[in-house]
Amino acid sequence: MKAGWNYEGVAENYPIKKAYNQAVYRIYNPNAGDHFYNENKAEVAHLVSLGWRAEGIAFYSSTSTQTPIYRLYNPNATVGTHFYTQSSTERDSLVRAGWNYEGKAGYGG
Repeated sequence: MKAGWNYEGVAENYPIKKAYNQAVYRIYNPNAGDHFYNENKAEVAHLVSLGWRAEGIAFYSSTSTQTPIYRLYNPNATVGTHFYTQSSTERDSLVRAGWNYEGKAGYGG
């Protein structure tokens, strides 16, 4: 918050459960200082080939839950370009504001 970010409260409580079977990888862009989360190994490998750093598995998601996590991209930003939310209302609001909806990033508990 001291750096100018606004605290919006706890988004969700994501317990780590062994039953969650889908690895979500964290990748770091050293040029922009951004972290990116992705379940797709091919996309992770592509980003690594472009200079991103693979940081391993950040957490696991459940492919059996029905609560999607939406991924959006802000084409006007150079830092903080991706946003994740479980709210379809927030997703739709960001799309109206110019963000690109990139599909489901995974599923939350």
